[in-house]
Amino acid sequence: MRGKGETMKEINLLSKGIFNSKLLDSRVRTRAVTRKEKIFGHLIGPLGMIFIVNTIAALVEKFFMQMVGLAYPTGQDGTANPMAAALGNDYQLVMMIIKFVVIGVSVLNSWLLTHTKCRQGRLRPWYLIFSFLTIIIGVLIFLFSPNIMGEAYWVYFFILLACYHTIGSTYFYVFKDMIVSVSTHDPKEKAQLTFMRKLCWTLISGIIIGLIVNSVLVPFWLQNDISGYPILLIAMSVCAVPLLLMEYYYTKERVIEDASLEAKGGNANNIPLKEQLKAMFTDRFYVILIVLMTMQGLIDNFKGGNVQYYYVQYLLGGATHPEMQMLYSIATGVPLGIGIFAIWPLAKKFGIKNVTVVGYAIALISSIVGWIFADNMVVALVAGFFRNIGWMPNSYIFITLLYYAYDDIDFRSHIRVEGLLGVGIVTALQNLIYAPVAGGYESLLLNKGFVDNLEVMPDPPEAVKEFMSMSFYLFDIILGAAMVILLPFVNVEKKMPEINKELLRRKKEAVIARGGTWIEPEEQDRIEREQAAKEHEENRIADLRELCAKKGLDFETENNKYLAVEAEKEKKREEKEAKKKAKQEAKAAKKKK
Repeated sequence: MRGKGETMKEINLLSKGIFNSKLLDSRVRTRAVTRKEKIFGHLIGPLGMIFIVNTIAALVEKFFMQMVGLAYPTGQDGTANPMAAALGNDYQLVMMIIKFVVIGVSVLNSWLLTHTKCRQGRLRPWYLIFSFLTIIIGVLIFLFSPNIMGEAYWVYFFILLACYHTIGSTYFYVFKDMIVSVSTHDPKEKAQLTFMRKLCWTLISGIIIGLIVNSVLVPFWLQNDISGYPILLIAMSVCAVPLLLMEYYYTKERVIEDASLEAKGGNANNIPLKEQLKAMFTDRFYVILIVLMTMQGLIDNFKGGNVQYYYVQYLLGGATHPEMQMLYSIATGVPLGIGIFAIWPLAKKFGIKNVTVVGYAIALISSIVGWIFADNMVVALVAGFFRNIGWMPNSYIFITLLYYAYDDIDFRSHIRVEGLLGVGIVTALQNLIYAPVAGGYESLLLNKGFVDNLEVMPDPPEAVKEFMSMSFYLFDIILGAAMVILLPFVNVEKKMPEINKELLRRKKEAVIARGGTWIEPEEQDRIEREQAAKEHEENRIADLRELCAKKGLDFETENNKYLAVEAEKEKKREEKEAKKKAKQEAKAAKKKK
């Protein structure tokens, strides 16, 4: 029994062991976000786990529907097998149970983060651990079939599905949604990193998974050879591991490091839950964004990964012309390419919020037109094109507003909530809301007598087609209307200069209070760049001396050649910068007139 006055022993997870060794230290050591960090940590590296998670999301429901059709085909008179409908009900029930379990897992994840005191930060160590578990579970889901295991297969499948959605992918989304927010205080750098990650998630992953997997591999391979699923996942896993390690080593949690510096006792995690929740739910920007994101999550959970595939397959002629899947993906995927060049300049000029509102207005109108002419191929392609034009801000930059809201919470309440229990409880409540509709699309299709087997059902009943088109368009219409109405109230961008200035002031006070020497960020960045340039020059000279010694070349001659080339490059850079400055000055003078 604990004596009076004794306090409970503080739990510090990962405070010892391999995660406190230099072996797992981030390769990023600067205060400012570096180019390598942007490219390796936020553009290329994330592709590893995105390939795994998005491929499973795209295929697992299709795989399940094919397995059901294979195990329980329709009767000779075309009537659906009762076992297929029963499995549809089982699938929805399992998905609902999973969502309730995820509620507990979300709280557990937040508990782990809250009690993590590690030199690698709050998020990155657990991301490495859970990612390897996700890869293993993901492969096992597709590894066997009912032909090998009989009726026991469905127990195996549902257990692994539950493990994937709880132990596996849950933490992936925690990390994905928070790593940018804790990487830097600078609003511009946050927006740049968000764009990099969304570029990786939306365009690169979209091309590989959306175009190649869904539009080529599914209709031309996996639809006819169910044994191809595990082969594809194993190949994806082999690619994912080195990319995962790249992402881990080239990310850095600067904001958490600063929060620990400012916190009493050096631990920014010891914030009472009541204070966390109060800080979050008294911030109107955060509340509005969470409401909108919850609506989006509700729709995504109902629709799953099959909605577009079945819409194209049975309303736009994909069943008789498999190339329609590719055609629709190309036509609707073009905006993703346009977004690379268009969305960032538009957001800088007009603001993230304003661009997103206009985008959702375009998507709203396009969805209404598309639903009215749901089976008209030309209208569907045009509507799909403009729907994705409207979704460009959501695809690339919208989430930045949530990161700004986290900064506003810190500004108002002195609490850095990312990774704490309060955020986990919000995630748990979201999953509680999602639970009743998870797997609903597939379950309702099976209950309507639909079977995913072209040989026995080349043309589903009209009621099934109407349900497919409604699911494809209606929910996006509702979300678009909500975005257009509520998002104008999220004007957090206007406050960011004031917020950033205050957060920087607090950090300065904390450094001075601890007896440290404060260096302004601009000066620190200059020192780090000069140090990096000095190290690069020393390494270059050493490498050149070694090369000259091996090949019998004169070092001074070769070095002068290199310096001459660099001088010419510097001259061109200076000329280009001078022209740019002159153009800006002329533009400013013209505005004054």
